[in-house]
Amino acid sequence: MNGCLCKSGKAYQDCCQPLHDGQQTASTCEQLMRSRYSAFCLQLGEYLFSTYHPDYRGDLTVAQLSEQSLDWKNLEIVSTETDIDKGFVEFKAWYHSEGQLRCHHELSNFVKQQAQWFYCDGAFYPEQKSGKIQRNDSCPCGSGKKYKKCCG
Repeated sequence: MNGCLCKSGKAYQDCCQPLHDGQQTASTCEQLMRSRYSAFCLQLGEYLFSTYHPDYRGDLTVAQLSEQSLDWKNLEIVSTETDIDKGFVEFKAWYHSEGQLRCHHELSNFVKQQAQWFYCDGAFYPEQKSGKIQRNDSCPCGSGKKYKKCCG
């Protein structure tokens, strides 16, 4: 894998892999968000579980988080807000489902405890808020093609 799945512009081994392998912890909530997106793409349930705040996991299991649920295509960070021990990341994660390109648009809530960031929960925006993709727009899947020639 050349470029990291989180679309940071870095190589995977210089970006999310050290977090996934337990060699590092995320230094920002955005870095954790990006690494969790990559972990969903790679079905790394143990990593997703360990970075999910215990108070918010409910009955969620490693096995459930390891299941391939969606065909993730691209990640777009909309905004990030960080305080000393809490943070928010608004993002759009694009995926294919039922032959269509769809958007998971979320404002995620993170906390930092004992020098480690954890995902807590998120507010989900309706897909309509993500904006209608015009035929001549760049495809949000990240292919670099026009939407009409790619997923449209």
